[in-house]
Amino acid sequence: MHVEHTLYEVLEVSPRARAQVIKAAYRCLVQHCHPDKHQGTEHANDRLAQINRAYAILSDPVARLDYDRKSGLHGHTHERRGARAPASAASAFAAAPGQARPFGFRPL
Repeated sequence: MHVEHTLYEVLEVSPRARAQVIKAAYRCLVQHCHPDKHQGTEHANDRLAQINRAYAILSDPVARLDYDRKSGLHGHTHERRGARAPASAASAFAAAPGQARPFGFRPL
């Protein structure tokens, strides 16, 4: 049984992800899933082909908008974070200036 994934699931990003996040996810996944690291497996070639196809569509703003319209995601893909940061969040980052925040992609 073949399960169809959205392009956002292939790149492991949110449909609201910005272009920089999509590019970072693509680069990370290509390095992790490259067939040279997994020699002798056909799955690695297929996975890399899926990642490349997803990035080709999602990195182009016009193609991404068209994909979102066809898949029913149009209108739900705007980024709302950062529009109005609460005062408590700003003070939390100011309290620990030397502490770095960990970065990682979260599952959908």
